[in-house]
Amino acid sequence: MTTVLDRYFEIVNSADNGHAALEDLRDIFAENVLLMHSGEMVQGRELAVAFHQDQAAKWQESKHQWTASVDAANSITGKWTQAGLDLQGNGCSGIGHVSVSLDSDGLIAHLHLSLTGGSDQARVLIAKHLEVWMIPDAAERAKAMEGVYTEDIKLMEPEDVIAGRDVINDYISVVQRKAPPLSARLVSHFQNKEFIHWSWDFGFPGNKRALGSEVLHLKGDLIERVVIFSADSDVFTEGTR
Repeated sequence: MTTVLDRYFEIVNSADNGHAALEDLRDIFAENVLLMHSGEMVQGRELAVAFHQDQAAKWQESKHQWTASVDAANSITGKWTQAGLDLQGNGCSGIGHVSVSLDSDGLIAHLHLSLTGGSDQARVLIAKHLEVWMIPDAAERAKAMEGVYTEDIKLMEPEDVIAGRDVINDYISVVQRKAPPLSARLVSHFQNKEFIHWSWDFGFPGNKRALGSEVLHLKGDLIERVVIFSADSDVFTEGTR
């Protein structure tokens, strides 16, 4: 049986023949669809289509393979892989999990693709870092943090330093309650040995926007320190103190 998730990946794969093919995503996305993709997040059909067009523009060619399993009437889960060539002709790949929730019309209301592995390890770690901040349950989040941060992780904001997985976990709960982002976009990222520098663009309620960047200092495969740079820090820390 062909599912709407199968149709989604078929449309995404057709992007090699021109990004106009991605316009067909409008036929399967609900108007207010929530898209969570490799740590990034946007809401709304038009933004979700534009997001996929931006993603396709980063590849010379790529193909997805996937599995899809209908768990309930309005829920589909599976696994996905992507492989191809980037704009410089280098081979790239990624793997992850996918889950879909449908609305009463059978359209995709929530699409979540997690990135769990791939050829770009810096990008994978950024995705896991962002995913942690989107997990609503504190106990589930604490478990995920063990695979992303060292126990003595330090979060260095422009106005404050927060240290320790447990303390940061509590802080994330406050952020989710008082200053939840409505969108999260990765602009660029680079790695130099044990340092990753990446830039972001977050949207918040009230048409507020925050631009900035982070330096992630690694200890082995885990993040030991997050140093945040932004002239808009008041936007994403407002009400969290």
